Amino acid sequence: MDFRLSVGSNLPKEELGKLLYNMLCEVLFVELINYEAEVWDRSGNQYVSIGCTYFSMSINLDDEDEYIERFREMNHEAYGVNTIVLISIQFKTSTFDIGWLKLLEVIEKLLRLNNLDLVVEDHTTYPLLKRVNGRLIINSNLDYRAWYLTKENLALLNYPYEEDFL
Repeated sequence: MDFRLSVGSNLPKEELGKLLYNMLCEVLFVELINYEAEVWDRSGNQYVSIGCTYFSMSINLDDEDEYIERFREMNHEAYGVNTIVLISIQFKTSTFDIGWLKLLEVIEKLLRLNNLDLVVEDHTTYPLLKRVNGRLIINSNLDYRAWYLTKENLALLNYPYEEDFL
């Protein structure tokens, strides 16, 4: 399953990748100790690629300034967010239930990192949640995905949110 996490960031992409790697290690600490999960960094010259047993995340380092500006404008027009880094997320279907919860914990760490905008979209490019101007808003108009946007799952964000979206 493909997801997209778009974030506002004032860090270089390589540094953001290292930060995401450390966040994954924190989130999976117990699983790593018990050898139940792995975290890896397969970054190269053209991309940052980190992953774990449940999903992988990648950031393209070769995006041209023109593409980044178009991406920023697109997200601003569509969702009202100011994001400049696109993070592609690829879940392993067989472990999606666990991976989604772990991703929510990573997003919680991103929410605590700064007050910049972010948006999470699934493979249909419908926004699941977004933070704009410090407010986290959950898209409550997604009947077919309600099972992974439950109040119990969203509690992992440890961040106040509003429901509704569009």
